[in-house]
Amino acid sequence: MYIKYFTLLILTSFAISVVSGQDLSNRIPAHADFVAVINNKAIVEHSSIELLNETLTKLGAFDNTTEDSEFPVKSLMELDLNFDKHAYVYRTNTDSLYYVGILLPLKQNHQVKEHMFSKFEKLPTYSGYERRVSKDGKTQVAWNEETLFILTGSVHSNYFQMKEIADRYGLDVGYYSSVDTLSDIVADAAADVAEPEEITAEADTTVAEPEVFYDIAPPLAETDTSISTIVADPPELDVEDYNLASDSLYLANQAQVTKNDSISNALFSKWLAADFGNYLNPKITMIKNKAIKIDDKKTLLRLWVSDLDDMYRKNLPFDVLRMSYGINMEDLKYGYQDATLELVQDLHTLKFVGSIGLDKDIAQIFKNIYKNKMNPKFAQYIPENHLAYMSMNISTEAYLKELPGLIERWYAPLAQDYADVLTISATALEIGMDEKAIAKVMNGDHVIFLNDLQKVKKEYTAYEYDDDYNSTEVTKTKDEFIPSFLWMFTAQDQRLYKKLLQFAEKRQKIKIDNGLYELTELKNSIPVYILLKNDIVFIGSSKEQMVSILENRFKASKNANQLKKQLRSNNFNAVLHTAAIPEMVKKLEIPVIEPWQKTLRDLSTYGDVRIQANGLKQNKMVGEIAVDFPQQDKNALQYLLKHIIENIDSKKDNR
Repeated sequence: MYIKYFTLLILTSFAISVVSGQDLSNRIPAHADFVAVINNKAIVEHSSIELLNETLTKLGAFDNTTEDSEFPVKSLMELDLNFDKHAYVYRTNTDSLYYVGILLPLKQNHQVKEHMFSKFEKLPTYSGYERRVSKDGKTQVAWNEETLFILTGSVHSNYFQMKEIADRYGLDVGYYSSVDTLSDIVADAAADVAEPEEITAEADTTVAEPEVFYDIAPPLAETDTSISTIVADPPELDVEDYNLASDSLYLANQAQVTKNDSISNALFSKWLAADFGNYLNPKITMIKNKAIKIDDKKTLLRLWVSDLDDMYRKNLPFDVLRMSYGINMEDLKYGYQDATLELVQDLHTLKFVGSIGLDKDIAQIFKNIYKNKMNPKFAQYIPENHLAYMSMNISTEAYLKELPGLIERWYAPLAQDYADVLTISATALEIGMDEKAIAKVMNGDHVIFLNDLQKVKKEYTAYEYDDDYNSTEVTKTKDEFIPSFLWMFTAQDQRLYKKLLQFAEKRQKIKIDNGLYELTELKNSIPVYILLKNDIVFIGSSKEQMVSILENRFKASKNANQLKKQLRSNNFNAVLHTAAIPEMVKKLEIPVIEPWQKTLRDLSTYGDVRIQANGLKQNKMVGEIAVDFPQQDKNALQYLLKHIIENIDSKKDNR
């Protein structure tokens, strides 16, 4: 009910702000496991209030803003937020529930009481803050002259699936089985759907600040009737009134869900009221946590997770995997620690930059795997007019040596009773292999280029008809454009490849011409050629390109040095030259529907789309996704906002 309103507040705070005054990070509790930090000063410098307001309006951010207030907000400027400070969103997590806290700065002489939460119920003031609570008790808000604080959340449903917890709070987690009789089901359904007494969870009018946070939900007294349901005796029903047992089973399950939801919602409201004071004024905060500090003007947004492994354990459906497959994934420890994801603007480029901290053991494993250096000879064979390329660089030798350690950490916990067998097998495999010899066959550095399109003649089957409409099957040819590729990888020991190619030649699967191998059984598909030269294996689809490599007359790209630097700096690269896409789509005769034609044309003004992984830096895995936007506007953010507005207006015009 309140999500849209809160989203508006968050989007607005994200839209504009300048860092000044008190840092609201001193109100984030130290045990938060997720924090979103917004560098609003950078956003306001790279955009404008008018453009942001128009974008939010077009997106419908101000629609139905009277849901929680009688004051209709129609523009960004009408909100009571102070756009001179950072805003924060954080989450805390326990076994029983999670809380989401939102910290927003307020402007002077604000009217939050009248404007934002006038439909919320009043609560007594607390520690200088005016307070409100939603009608369902699941959201509390508080504000003073400078800050608006919103606290909401929900219970963890799996917490209440545990029998001892369900029994403690009176929840029904039983399920009807196939052996239940129809009369049992009908009687139970009738009992549960009978009108219950209303469940109330009145908020504490004197919120005392607890000494400690609840690690799990606190037990309630047996006499606490605020979270109990009183169900009337079931009426007498004639079983014959129900023709299908499934109907009654559905009623029973619905009644069970309703009862459980009522109890869990009442519990959450009660716990929220009890915990609110401790979140409003936390004793230990993140004010000194450097991970949530933004010190530059390029980083617009930062998301921080305190423990990625723990987040997996709490959010992935481990209980389903355990019940279905007997896999206890809670024991799985990847070795991932804290993680960050940043939205960065560098003039006309927008980037998502991510990093993941690793524990000591996993960090050492990856350092060994990523220590390989890309073959510098690859730079001699970078095509001039390629559309995209991808590269990967790991040490095959190190990977094989570290494989037992990875299996023990990542995969053995999944094997349950066979974990020891899996670990022993991996160790035996490592002992039996000659990693250095295998690495000479395939070192671990790969580069593949998608070249410009090439025209080829392809056969297809057609039918011709005589005067009596008798058909005759005929074979015709037509010109088509197909993608051309070039793949290369280092192989110092090429004996295995030569023997395989010689064997294929004897079986007439391959033909050889002056050292160039051609696969012959690929009718109506992309041709494939193989060349073994120096310490490199070349596989490609352009005969002309492969022959030029063979005859030492290949002309490398003019910007080969720049691309060579990217290949050597990153362990993984995937780069798409976006400007080439419209022409490629045209040549390949790919149909494009009308709404997408303008977007396709716009791509010709874009730069590259890049995905890069930089390997390890100070025990952190680092990578990024970047998009080079057109340079027709001041920066990437302005172009993106204007493009959103244009697309919305275009869709309205086409209706």
